[in-house]
Amino acid sequence: MSSSQPPSGERNPLGLDELIAILVAFGTMGAILFWVTGKNPDRFNARNWQFPAVFSQPAVTPASPGILTPAPPNSDLPEAKLSRRESPATTPVPSKPDVAPVAPLGPVLPQNPPVGVIVVPPKPIVRSTPNPAITKPKADKPKADKPKVGPVIFSDVPDKYWARPFIVALVDRKIFADFTDSKFRPDEPITRAELARLIQRMSEDKEPIRKPIDFKDVKDKSPLAPAIEHTVKTGYLKGYPNNEFRPDKNIPRVEVIAALASGLSLKPSTKASKTLQVYTDRAKVPKWAVNKVAAATEAGIVVNHPKPALLQPNRTATRAEVAAMIYQAMAKKGKVPAKSSEYVVKPVKLSR
Repeated sequence: MSSSQPPSGERNPLGLDELIAILVAFGTMGAILFWVTGKNPDRFNARNWQFPAVFSQPAVTPASPGILTPAPPNSDLPEAKLSRRESPATTPVPSKPDVAPVAPLGPVLPQNPPVGVIVVPPKPIVRSTPNPAITKPKADKPKADKPKVGPVIFSDVPDKYWARPFIVALVDRKIFADFTDSKFRPDEPITRAELARLIQRMSEDKEPIRKPIDFKDVKDKSPLAPAIEHTVKTGYLKGYPNNEFRPDKNIPRVEVIAALASGLSLKPSTKASKTLQVYTDRAKVPKWAVNKVAAATEAGIVVNHPKPALLQPNRTATRAEVAAMIYQAMAKKGKVPAKSSEYVVKPVKLSR
């Protein structure tokens, strides 16, 4: 028997019929594809196809290597196919440290603004340069004539009036005030209430040392009531018996001297009688006022015009005399500079 030969491994070439069949098949497929794409070209746009695994991935933490990750449920891929996803080896990107901005080394070129945007150039800051001080020559102004003595001029207090320096100084310090005209009236008498007002103005800083007295002849609503109370509490003035102050009484010279000596707490020397020998009318000094007058004389407070040796203790004091003695009392306390006057009584030096 003859053995059959195995079939040859070589394939027979395609015949003509087979080639024609293949061409017809490819032509038919191309015609169908052309018709479909021409009717709805967006259907074959790859961006409209939903491939979650390829184009959009949920923001999840990458799976660890070797863990099977199932495909999304809405995927068109077969459910049986499970892919072993390995997280790509990602290199950790270090966080950028905060770096202070560095000024560019080269000149900064201006950037063109966007089209349609109107750029308003910044207003230049003009810094004024201080001009050097220009000194202009001052025009000579006529100097006003200053009064020879003090800032106040009274028609009845001439320049050579004996008490003018004392009067002007006290008016300048508002001790004498409330003038309705240009007259001082230096020779007019002064009342006890008016003296209290002057003493209050010269001793506003003095602390009280006595209790006030309820005078029956001083009304509480009187404008001079506070001044009277002040002079009593500070030890300058006292009242009369029966709680009377007698505010409208013209005050004599001896009471003015005694009031100033009491308010300044002046003490006479042990030889008061010898101090009074400077006065030719010393016998007229009341006994209750001997020590007060002596102490005031030794302190340089007593002022006598026109004769320094004539005290005239019981005569009504004038406004000029009160002004002179109040100024001397203020000088004794160091509130005003001392003034020299020939009418200020100088105590006699006592021989031991």
